[in-house]
Amino acid sequence: MQIDQLTHRDEPAAVASLAAAFADYPMFVPLCPDAARRQRVVESFCRYQFRMSLRCEGVFATPDRAAVMCTWMPGQEWPGRWANFRSGGLGLLSQLGWSASRLLMQFERGFDLSRVKHVPGPHWYVQLLGVRPEMQGKGLSKALFAPMFAAADKYKVPVYLETMREVNVTIYQKLGLELVGKSELPGGLPNWEFVRQPKPAS
Repeated sequence: MQIDQLTHRDEPAAVASLAAAFADYPMFVPLCPDAARRQRVVESFCRYQFRMSLRCEGVFATPDRAAVMCTWMPGQEWPGRWANFRSGGLGLLSQLGWSASRLLMQFERGFDLSRVKHVPGPHWYVQLLGVRPEMQGKGLSKALFAPMFAAADKYKVPVYLETMREVNVTIYQKLGLELVGKSELPGGLPNWEFVRQPKPAS
């Protein structure tokens, strides 16, 4: 299957698919207890992540945009505060409010600490991977990973991702990622951490 590298023109379709995939993601319940508002928060978060990954040309999707992957590529400098704000970070924090914004920052710090522990050197970081619910189980995640894994093997860098959904653990293991840790985030939320080491050329 062809995998496309997305541009800013793809934002509406990509964000819609990501928001559908993450509509019931555990992290968003404590961030926005109000179910009536939660979907707007999810959309803002997905838009922010899309724009951040777009800064290093790291957003990929299936041709129908039903499956979208936002990544941070090896060797790219992590964006500063101004880049965060320009990508929608300030609007997201305003939407969340002070208390939930602090909680989001605590989550992000937990993610960063685990990631640096498992992959201290250059690596490919999968920030978001979402497949529309009605398209799950059709091999779209595998298709998204294929070119990334090939590039990671070529440049000899690991791939890192995490999930807060236990149901994803077996899925990622079947896709070739190794479960390397499980941490507890604020509020007792679990976070499973995965690494795929580069494979030697055959």
